[in-house]
Amino acid sequence: MCIITRGGYLFDRNTSVESIVSMSYLGPSIRKSFKLGSVYENARKAVYRAWVPGYEEVGDTAFITVDHFTANRPDYYDMMIDRDNPQDTIDLIIYANSQIKREGSPVKNIVIDLSNNGGNADAAIFVIFWFLGEADIALRDTFTGAETNAIYLTDVNLDGQYDDQDNVANGYRLYCLTSNNSFSCGNLVPAAFRSSGRVTLIGQPTGGGSCVVQPCTTAAGTLFQISGNKQVSIIKNGSFYNTDGVIEPDFRLEKPESFYDRPALVEYLHNLK
Repeated sequence: MCIITRGGYLFDRNTSVESIVSMSYLGPSIRKSFKLGSVYENARKAVYRAWVPGYEEVGDTAFITVDHFTANRPDYYDMMIDRDNPQDTIDLIIYANSQIKREGSPVKNIVIDLSNNGGNADAAIFVIFWFLGEADIALRDTFTGAETNAIYLTDVNLDGQYDDQDNVANGYRLYCLTSNNSFSCGNLVPAAFRSSGRVTLIGQPTGGGSCVVQPCTTAAGTLFQISGNKQVSIIKNGSFYNTDGVIEPDFRLEKPESFYDRPALVEYLHNLK
């Protein structure tokens, strides 16, 4: 995830930066990210116009759209989550979990759409747990070579207990939609899904990214962020593998518009073996 501030403006990869600051201030990787993002954003706008629901059911399939992993509140027990809130990933997952598990729910397939994604690691871990029933996150220090990992559990339904009602790991067919514009935490989550062998990846290869962001400043006060020395990894057979390389999908969608024609996508999923 790259966020740059200059002259009092804050923007990320989904902002139209041309109106804020000259593109000459941006490096080649962030320029590429903006270009890739516009392809998928424009394809989605052709279907959804101005607003994309965070949670949407199409037949027996639930779609959860996460453009930016966010965790905006210090305490999620302080209020009931009874609405679709795409601006806060944890709110959104709490709501989606309640809808999918409601009495009479038709949902059999769950698709998390990360085709335009990056963002906050805590929220990404929350999503990994929700899909898999645990989130096993590993870090490697690129300076010292030190390696560590932690397993996270989350109380998704806010009942004060960790149990099967907090995740969708069992009883559902799980999918993740990725594109070249899925980077940073948008790469970590598909990497964890691929490692688990329990989630089918659909779309295009991810954009890569494995390092925790390091905030920096120049002597003149300009703020910027770069890749830090903490490298996000997955563990396989006791070995640490960083997530910097792209994650290949199990099934490819060649056209950006195919990502957002959800009735057609549901039919496509029904036909997958």
